[in-house]
Amino acid sequence: MVLALSSSAAPAAVDTAPPAPEEVLGFTVGSDGHLAPYDTVVAYLRQVAVASPRVSVETAGLSTLGREMVVVVVSSADNMRHLDRYREISRRLAHPADLKPEKAAALAAQGKVMVLITGTIHATEVGSTQMFMELVHNLATTRDPEVEGWLDDVILLIMPSINPDGQEIVLRWYERYRGSEYEGGPLPWLYHPYVGHDNNRDFYMLTQAETRVVNQVLYHRWFPQVFLDEHQMGRTGPRMFVPPQTNPLAPEIDSLIFRQADLLGTIMSMRLEEDGRTGVGHDMIFDSYWPGGTRNTAWWKNVTGLLSEVASARIASPVYIEKGELEGNRKGLPDYGRRSNYPSPWSGGWWRLRDIVEYELTATMALLEGCSRFHESLLANFYELGQRQVKKGRSEAPFAFLIPPDQHDPVAAARLVELLLRHGIEIQQARKEFTVANLSYPAGTTIIPAAQPYRAFLLTMLRPQRYPEVRAGSGGPILPPYDVTSWSLPLSMGVTVDAAGAPVTVATSPLSEPDWPGARLRPGAVGLRISHAADSIYPFMNRLLAAGHPVYWLRDRQENGAPGDVYVPSAGPAEGLLQALVDELHVPAHSLDTAPAGEALQLKPVSIGLYKPWVASMDEGWTRWLLEEYGFPYRNLSNADLRNGSFAEEVDLILLPDIEKDIMQEGRPADPERRRRTAPLPPEYAGGLGDEGGENLRNWILEKGGTVVALDSAADYLIELLDLPVTNILEGVDAASFRCPGAMLRLEVDTDHLLAWGLQPRETAYFASSPAFRTYPPDARFARRVVAAYPDDRRDILISGYLEGAQRLARRAAVVDLQAGAGRVVLIGFRAQHRAQTIRTFKLLFNSLYLPGLKPATF
Repeated sequence: MVLALSSSAAPAAVDTAPPAPEEVLGFTVGSDGHLAPYDTVVAYLRQVAVASPRVSVETAGLSTLGREMVVVVVSSADNMRHLDRYREISRRLAHPADLKPEKAAALAAQGKVMVLITGTIHATEVGSTQMFMELVHNLATTRDPEVEGWLDDVILLIMPSINPDGQEIVLRWYERYRGSEYEGGPLPWLYHPYVGHDNNRDFYMLTQAETRVVNQVLYHRWFPQVFLDEHQMGRTGPRMFVPPQTNPLAPEIDSLIFRQADLLGTIMSMRLEEDGRTGVGHDMIFDSYWPGGTRNTAWWKNVTGLLSEVASARIASPVYIEKGELEGNRKGLPDYGRRSNYPSPWSGGWWRLRDIVEYELTATMALLEGCSRFHESLLANFYELGQRQVKKGRSEAPFAFLIPPDQHDPVAAARLVELLLRHGIEIQQARKEFTVANLSYPAGTTIIPAAQPYRAFLLTMLRPQRYPEVRAGSGGPILPPYDVTSWSLPLSMGVTVDAAGAPVTVATSPLSEPDWPGARLRPGAVGLRISHAADSIYPFMNRLLAAGHPVYWLRDRQENGAPGDVYVPSAGPAEGLLQALVDELHVPAHSLDTAPAGEALQLKPVSIGLYKPWVASMDEGWTRWLLEEYGFPYRNLSNADLRNGSFAEEVDLILLPDIEKDIMQEGRPADPERRRRTAPLPPEYAGGLGDEGGENLRNWILEKGGTVVALDSAADYLIELLDLPVTNILEGVDAASFRCPGAMLRLEVDTDHLLAWGLQPRETAYFASSPAFRTYPPDARFARRVVAAYPDDRRDILISGYLEGAQRLARRAAVVDLQAGAGRVVLIGFRAQHRAQTIRTFKLLFNSLYLPGLKPATF
């Protein structure tokens, strides 16, 4: 939920000296073993705002668990009195399509550089939130004329934590074990209610509450020109990273963005060097290619995004690093030592939270200085960057992106429009039929003009990707990506989007909200028929099942329908709610005058057990979030639940997220190097399923008829546990022979199989270092059916992203449905619900979750 931004602490009318942080906290910011809770930090910043005319605090929205997220505004007292005016100037410069150059120049001359700084998105990276108290106090009380001049040119927008729920989770864990051998060690759960570290992978899909709040601040409220996201990294490498970033560079981003980031990053590293803060590097580790993170997405919207990363302590506890423990072994820093991008290596020793605070203070003040020094250029270039995109959209293809109204899944198409509107994209709808490049489009077609300032964002999000094969040297290996290599929204959501190769000329109306599908239920209708392709059927069915209302899947093709269509009789406990649910959930239902004929399956409620190990799993968190979003009833199953067998009478189906088999079995990874680097959990959180849990699970499937669905790498555990007639042909294959770090691959789907109802014969799978299956003719213990497989021709497999070794996937199975003894096992060998982005393949997962409750029926 995003709230309207409102002022909760206006600038003080009288400048009275606010207390220093240590006077309120009772300890110096960054002291060993001391952390200020998030609520204390915000309360202190409000106290400063009451005392200083240079500071105000406003509410930006609420976190997942309902905590207030704030923006702390810091600038000169005069600027603070005219914030609305400067915000409007930024908005006009951000959207310059109808802004003449001379008017833009006048606005840029009057404006102030807006700089957004965010902290602690990853909740164990605690330094920035603590540092902001000292920074804001220093800026509120300074009498240094130079710094006062910087504040006259710049308006700082500080979000002290964009993961406040996670910050409290980490603080409680740290305090619980402070003074023990587990002090500063890992948590047995995610440090965000749902998605853990992946909260910084959500900035184009905007699924989480915190992401939407930051998006609102960026593109609907303040329109900053510069955005710094402050992070922390591992302990045994450089002490700090600042821009420039390393290769590869995204092709759609204007080079001026990178030049400005490089300039500001260089000022930061220079001031750090002057302060004697060694170990600062650039042009390493972090590339400029992928758009999923906070400031990354901003590059495609003309915002100069910067990343800083400081070496971590053990939360707030100091660490001692021996010189020989320092290492490179990463992109841009193959060996630890002096290089052009790392001229002053840190030599080891004690590293403390206070060191993190001081490095971040120096870097943040340097950013303020740089934005002041170049404020005229930054404002003028903000306009110029937007204008360049508008001009390209008018003069070169694609001239627009077109979403025809006739879609396989009309709900997914509307969700794509809703997402783009949240991103600040201008969208129109054709009022009549039109033709582009000899292709006809009907009235109602959604038109996304390319001639808009966020054109680069449209290009990267609405087209397939091809990872650039950049090499460090001639004949060397391709530089690996920092994250994934494919993110095309039409491909992941299953929406047909056409790029217009010629200008679109048709009367249009602006779209301010999606044209959602729906239906008016005909009085006297015996029931509703809904295509299984509609994403909204799942929450619709789950709400009806919870109310005890009958729901059927039709096996036989009906007139104007397809096998798997959903049939809901009008009569039943939820009869009076059907229209309201259709409206709320955007269900494209068809009223029926007569009941369908033929074979069907009646659905019954299923109790789902979602496995949750003590080694925190982001895939478990994403899956849990999706189950709640779509209304699937579930409970988490722990290692103890499986070891003591209590699950057997409580759940009908067990869902295993993407978790490697050794973590499931033992509670720790197989790789010895990873084991050495991972601190142990307290005894009550240690271990995995063990032999006892595995045997209980095995008996529940084979003897008691249990159903298990395994996602991605969890399939390896079941293959071994049950001796299934399946092997993972990629197990043990090295990266030189096969590499696919997040790409979209083509699937050939058996749409006659009920798990694939609602899908198309050729689909797209999200593959991220996933398994691929070879099946074998089974003995009498098993039966198997391949539901989806990769194409025969290796050249037909990759759709978007990067894939090396495609021939290994050719003809191999991606989804296998098995009878195992009295039970059933479904192996889904790719990320069917990857980061809640792959809407088109949610159906494979969701269909499988109804298996234990399907009962034959006849009409």
